[in-house]
Amino acid sequence: MIRIFKAMMLVAALVFAAGLLFVTSGAQAQQTAVVEDLSGTVSGVEVFDFLSPGKTVTLPAGAKLVLGYMNSCTRETITGAGTVTIGATGSKVTGAKLQHEQLKCAAANQLAQGQSGKSAAMVFRGQPGSGRKRAEIPQPSAVLMYTAPVFQVTRAGQLTIERLDVAETVQIFQVSGKLFDYGKTGKKLDAGGYYRAELNGKSAIFHISLDAGEGGGPLLLRLVRF
Repeated sequence: MIRIFKAMMLVAALVFAAGLLFVTSGAQAQQTAVVEDLSGTVSGVEVFDFLSPGKTVTLPAGAKLVLGYMNSCTRETITGAGTVTIGATGSKVTGAKLQHEQLKCAAANQLAQGQSGKSAAMVFRGQPGSGRKRAEIPQPSAVLMYTAPVFQVTRAGQLTIERLDVAETVQIFQVSGKLFDYGKTGKKLDAGGYYRAELNGKSAIFHISLDAGEGGGPLLLRLVRF
């Protein structure tokens, strides 16, 4: 009986450990915040890192950490010595000073997410003589508030940007690093345009708001993820 009891306890412990590992892995896979700016000697994070809930960052005196939360579309500026724990929509901060800023992308992206899965009413307006057929445009996963998007790059590859509502030449770029800032090419996309970006076998459809600002702006208002 003792051996059976010990065996049962061992199995239970293994099941618990496996479950804990699964939960931890799932939390790490869900990236909710991006490091927009960082100053001071801070270990464990770098600018443009994407962070998952549960990640803890220790800030020394004089340090500054700027985080953008994608689910809530908020920007946090954290200064001074303290501990920062990443959450789903915001940080838990101990010791340091925390300032919140609500960005304009919240309503636009909530609208895009709420319409996902519905049949799109937009169609291609093929230019005369282009030979391009009218076709439905899928609902965008993001609405950008500036004309120079920033694309998340998980590994080096070929990025293509295709205009969906108007026939234009497909743009192709070789990208690497963590982010590709389209604004650094000296170009801009058209306000009101619908686009498809593809990178390493993944694609994302995004829309440039009609009242989008020229060029660059806050990262969360320009970010395209795959």
